[in-house]
Amino acid sequence: MHLGKKNPRDLMATLLAVLALAAVARGDVAAPATCDKSDTAALLAVKSSLGNPPALSGWNSTASCCAWKGVTCNATSGRVTELTVFALNISSPFPAAVANLTALRSLNLAYNRLFGAIPAFLGPPALPSLTFVRLDGNRLSGTVPPSLAAALDLSLVGNLLAGPLPPAFAAARFNSLDLADNQLAGDASLLFGAGKPLNAVRLSRNRFRFDLGRVELPEALDIFVVDHNLVFGSIPPAAAAKTRKWLAFDVSFNQLCGPIPQGRYTRRFGPRHFAGNKCLCGQPLPPCA
Repeated sequence: MHLGKKNPRDLMATLLAVLALAAVARGDVAAPATCDKSDTAALLAVKSSLGNPPALSGWNSTASCCAWKGVTCNATSGRVTELTVFALNISSPFPAAVANLTALRSLNLAYNRLFGAIPAFLGPPALPSLTFVRLDGNRLSGTVPPSLAAALDLSLVGNLLAGPLPPAFAAARFNSLDLADNQLAGDASLLFGAGKPLNAVRLSRNRFRFDLGRVELPEALDIFVVDHNLVFGSIPPAAAAKTRKWLAFDVSFNQLCGPIPQGRYTRRFGPRHFAGNKCLCGQPLPPCA
């Protein structure tokens, strides 16, 4: 996906760095604090359910769990607040013991081979503080659970998820949302609204169908990538507002029609970001008849 001179994975890495700085400000530390005993037991259960991978061999009783790779604790309480098991090529169902890490704020299990359904406990009431969730690059299937509406930053890209979005997503306050490369369908317009804080959304390569012309684009939105869906209608004039500083804009290969509202984004993002639609016209595509 074209993103100006920035790659969306680089943006995600930047986001992770910002979250790490925020963790320091909150008093969360990677090591070493006195780890909560129940969280230690939960992490060992997670390790076991993942098949005791060699990369997690350091998860043992010789050190506080707050010193374990991928684990961050609150320095005062010793509760686990962040868990990262990233790109270890682990083939396993989703580890149920994550539900016992009740102070968890950030969960990153991206780029493994987790399979089966996303559990309903990812969010309130089981994990009431969980706001950052990365499950991208796995083999998760089934529908998206409504509990994930409590997340602020959510990435489920590159799984096998299907069906419509949960109605609870209409009231979500996402900052960033990546659902690309799944088999999701239905009306995704519930994600949008003028007063929402959403600044990045990627819905590429699904089966979403909604009238883009009726969508109110959030004021903070600067990444809007919905290519290869069934989106119809027209591009809203607000997309061309002078106040918008688009980092990414791609509506290609949908069912859109009508003149493209002219703005800086039409010059920054070339024809391929608008191509493959029913009857879009105007710069950067051929003129309207």
